[in-house]
Amino acid sequence: MCTDLRLVRLPGMHVSARTLDFAFELASTVQVVPRGQSWTSLPTGTSAAPLSWTNDLGFVGIDGFGFHQLYADGLNEAGLSVGTLWLPETTLPADPPTDGPAPATAFVSLAGWLLGTCRTVADVKQALGTVQVWNPPVKSMWPTGVPVPTHLAALMDWSFTEHITVHDASGADLVVEFVGGRMCLHDNVVGVLTNSPTYDWHITNLRNYVGLTNVEDKPVNLMGMPVTPTGNGTGLLGMPGDVTPPSRFIRATVLSEVVTSAPDHRGAVNQAFHSLDLVSVPRFVAAAGDYTQWSVARDHDNKVLYVRSYDSWTTDAHDLAALKVDQAGPVTQLALPAP
Repeated sequence: MCTDLRLVRLPGMHVSARTLDFAFELASTVQVVPRGQSWTSLPTGTSAAPLSWTNDLGFVGIDGFGFHQLYADGLNEAGLSVGTLWLPETTLPADPPTDGPAPATAFVSLAGWLLGTCRTVADVKQALGTVQVWNPPVKSMWPTGVPVPTHLAALMDWSFTEHITVHDASGADLVVEFVGGRMCLHDNVVGVLTNSPTYDWHITNLRNYVGLTNVEDKPVNLMGMPVTPTGNGTGLLGMPGDVTPPSRFIRATVLSEVVTSAPDHRGAVNQAFHSLDLVSVPRFVAAAGDYTQWSVARDHDNKVLYVRSYDSWTTDAHDLAALKVDQAGPVTQLALPAP
């Protein structure tokens, strides 16, 4: 489970945010990735060459499971963000392509590649048309000789069945899904993404909630009897409150619709975090164990990634300019906010 949203109606500001919800502990760290790193996706063992690249854009990314070059989320120096969210409907081959003119990339390499090479949503669309994507299981990526932690043993045969959310500094939003044997690109007009089902289903489901509004209901005359609404928020009666992906998608869409002002970018970031409060998942609410392990807010204009973790009240601000990601240098790791 995860929720991603952009406050699409903020005039002159481009701020987005997301939660990372998972049952297994990710042990995430923040990776500061300057320009000039050399990368190669997983070897294929076939005549299809693995994708290789050098990132000409620096970025800050958040990893997981000890894979320090695989990113669940990130923001680059051009103001483009890439995030991955769980989607069980994902259908990608577990085996690499055997041939073909386009280089092959494992799904887990996509976020780092796009963050390091793309400035806009248009760039992402163009780049994705130049590669073949496959989806190896975790065990094929695990470092040789490194013991598998007990809590991750159940995931070794699992592949990353996820879809991708992209936002850029111009206000363009994109969802990338691999469903039914093909790549599906959706221009994300509401700026929201959760999980199952696929994005187009969620957009259709909005038709069931067209009456939701932050405007209060007015008193009515019911068969000669005046009936006054109870309390504030009456226009939102019927908004689903559970933690399923469809319900979180509805709540996040309402938030992206009604937030129309902020005093400045920092105020917009603060509003984005408070918006996530309405879709985050506390521990113990989901019996399966999923909870919001960390959250980020992304200032696409000023290129700052704000990070919060479940057990801390601290918000870390990672200013990409201050971190000098536009200059050559080694990759460094930073911890998430500590309790």
